[in-house]
Amino acid sequence: MTKKIIIILALLFISFIFFQYFYGGNPKTVQPNSNFEIVAHRGVHQNYHKKNMNWHSTCTAKRIYEPTHDYLENTIESIQAAFDLGATIIEIDINSTSDNHIVLFHDWMLDCRTEAQGKISDFSLEYLKTLDVGYGYTFDEGKTFPFRGKGVGKMPTLIKVMQKFPDKKFFIDHKDGSQKTAELLVEVIKSLPKDQQNRFYYWGREKTFKYINAEIPNVKRLFCNRGQMKKWFKRYLLTFGFGGFPDESQGYVIGMPPKYLKILWGWPYRFLNKVHKADAKFYLMIDKAEDAKKYASFPVDGIMTDYIEVVGKYY
Repeated sequence: MTKKIIIILALLFISFIFFQYFYGGNPKTVQPNSNFEIVAHRGVHQNYHKKNMNWHSTCTAKRIYEPTHDYLENTIESIQAAFDLGATIIEIDINSTSDNHIVLFHDWMLDCRTEAQGKISDFSLEYLKTLDVGYGYTFDEGKTFPFRGKGVGKMPTLIKVMQKFPDKKFFIDHKDGSQKTAELLVEVIKSLPKDQQNRFYYWGREKTFKYINAEIPNVKRLFCNRGQMKKWFKRYLLTFGFGGFPDESQGYVIGMPPKYLKILWGWPYRFLNKVHKADAKFYLMIDKAEDAKKYASFPVDGIMTDYIEVVGKYY
């Protein structure tokens, strides 16, 4: 008798696990998001091979794929193209100059992408405007440099970008991490009209974010950091999807590539309800046309992509 009870309980537990995992819930319980966001990481840019990379020292300009377009990240042309392709938020990278300007440039050093050497912060805006931001790009191990000469004078200031796109939203990646750049960023944003000040999200150190947020409360974070996401998902997974997401996730975006969706209890509708119950949002990281087609009808809150030129037309 005891053995039968154990078998029955085991079968019930297995059935429960299958239900929790495979039953995605009722689509009518998740309302389509009327404020769907498409975040274009670096605008329209030259993507690169990520295999065997050292994220701190590898020059990504020297490992790009063979170009399919002429856009370079963090330029006015790249930003305009990304918005034209459907992006609602553009991720941009900022550094400060020696004469107290903020410029858009991915690296804190000039060596990888330009013909110059040294830190961005050691040079004046006047000098930086003479540089070729396309100088270092190559897809064939240095045999050719397809953008050399095409990026001269295309390192814009943040204020110029803000003036060019006054009604657009930006996700600002504070690359050099310095307090000086944080203070200059506050100056730039405060110089803008009040409604435009609401259109910025910040990625950077907690210390500089607290300073910026104290000065301009409307500047928020967009994505949670990796540590937070791991902690929140660990709790969700270990409780078989019953645990939900904590109050600290309120207002944050939780992001995930489609390949990890298979580990989620109750994907899609029951899972999304858990996220929304915590007043958080869920974005998919979409870079392939097939994934864009597959997930375009899912009621997620947005996507983030490195390939807006490929996936933008599906949203």
